[in-house]
Amino acid sequence: MKKYSDMICGMIGIAIAVILFILSFQINRKEGDLIGAGFLPMIVAVIVFFFSLILTMRGWKSSKTYVEKPVEYKKNTIGVWSMIVACFLYAALLKPVGFIIDSVWFLYFTLCMMTKKENIKWVRFGILAVVAVVIIYLIFTEIFGIRLPKGIL
Repeated sequence: MKKYSDMICGMIGIAIAVILFILSFQINRKEGDLIGAGFLPMIVAVIVFFFSLILTMRGWKSSKTYVEKPVEYKKNTIGVWSMIVACFLYAALLKPVGFIIDSVWFLYFTLCMMTKKENIKWVRFGILAVVAVVIIYLIFTEIFGIRLPKGIL
């Protein structure tokens, strides 16, 4: 089964992308708008389709030469549970705290959690989190005209 896991995940991604693309046409557009609310889901569907297709093709290619290797992974249940709690906290605090502050701490926390302890770059991750969130905020508010929760700012 592991031999075909990339192919299976890629095919599932393609199916999800096709469904998302089809459903994006059902989102109503305001009269006179060139780009409606369904435009972003359509773009996401195309991107997901593209990367899923690449994953499927790589999986198909690697399945021909796949050799099972026993690999031992260190269990990280604390990390998994802390990420789940962080996701719920992010969702709960988004409106009262605001998009910028909430997203910066969430991105910083996830970057630190997903990196090996010896490879964590505290300052670099902080700068990356702030810059990424500000860019995302500006894209959504200025280009797409979508209001994001301001919270305490």
